[in-house]
Amino acid sequence: MRYGQGPCDAPRYGLGGLCVNSLPPAMWYWPVALLLSYAAISWFYLRRSARLGLGTRIRPYLVLGVVLALLMTADQVWTVSHPGFLADLYGQPGPLSAVADTLMSPAGTIGLALLLLAWIERSWPLLAVTCGYLIAMLSSDDLPSLSPWSFLPGVLLEGGVLLLGGVALALLHHRAQGRSAA
Repeated sequence: MRYGQGPCDAPRYGLGGLCVNSLPPAMWYWPVALLLSYAAISWFYLRRSARLGLGTRIRPYLVLGVVLALLMTADQVWTVSHPGFLADLYGQPGPLSAVADTLMSPAGTIGLALLLLAWIERSWPLLAVTCGYLIAMLSSDDLPSLSPWSFLPGVLLEGGVLLLGGVALALLHHRAQGRSAA
């Protein structure tokens, strides 16, 4: 693999001449960001459970996060190195492939990890926020694509759902703390 500029003409490491400089920068950002966020969330949950004197099952969340980040990266490398593979094989991509592509995106891996976290926490409010996020994530693909910034409304929609969901969860937690203290 070459890390500098210029064409990659020699296949190396089984990548068929895929250049590192031909991969989109987001492909390098998202795996690192997701792995760091899964580690930070795991650390937070372990610290919180130790403070409360409880045990927590964080290993499934951490393992799923690592597996999803690796699968997302492998999918991105495959897509960049074999453009149009599925279209050549099956014709035009259908709705199932669009959902699979969406779930293998960074937003999809966040949604799947939130589903597992809601199950581990046994939290119905977190499940409701996660379902709202997944609906927003799947519907943001239907937004019109007129400019290079066409991704922004989808990101704002997904981020807004997560932000408002986080505020709602914090208010619910604060309200529950107030009732238990009284």
